[in-house]
Amino acid sequence: MRKKVILNTKDLLDLPETRERLENYGDEDMIKRKIKFDLARAENYKTNTFYHATGGIGEAGVGEGLYLGKDKKALSNFYNCDGEYGEILEYEGNPKFIDLTLYSAFEKFEKEAIIKYGKQKHNEHLKKLTIEKGFDGIRYYDPIATGEEFVLFNTFKVKNQNKISLRIHVSKLNN
Repeated sequence: MRKKVILNTKDLLDLPETRERLENYGDEDMIKRKIKFDLARAENYKTNTFYHATGGIGEAGVGEGLYLGKDKKALSNFYNCDGEYGEILEYEGNPKFIDLTLYSAFEKFEKEAIIKYGKQKHNEHLKKLTIEKGFDGIRYYDPIATGEEFVLFNTFKVKNQNKISLRIHVSKLNN
């Protein structure tokens, strides 16, 4: 059995499909700025530590859940308008994420979920298949946001390190 290779943020940035998406994002100066300020860097990660940005735009991408990142500064830059709006909340834990960072893996997984559950509102079919396969959430790559991101469906797998209640916080995400 082949061991699955987990690509890091640098490897993911260098993929041809990532470059193609970034080229559609803007001109060379915009792309350089995005890479410098908004994209997560593994050297900024802390073991078993995740962050959630409260400002800016809401997420609906891969389903309803707690959207997390591992690079606090990249999240603040992108979602909180360079720290102007919102907070960065910290969570600790070791959830198990299915790795869908490669676009082909995500597309294959999505197709399987639709076949099994039908296309559902808020991409609920992705959540159901993720949980069925024994994972707590999805690791994916979106270079138009912060690059490597996570959506956690089993929110009890992380411990809130903030004064705000996780239960209240997640309900706010779903409104």
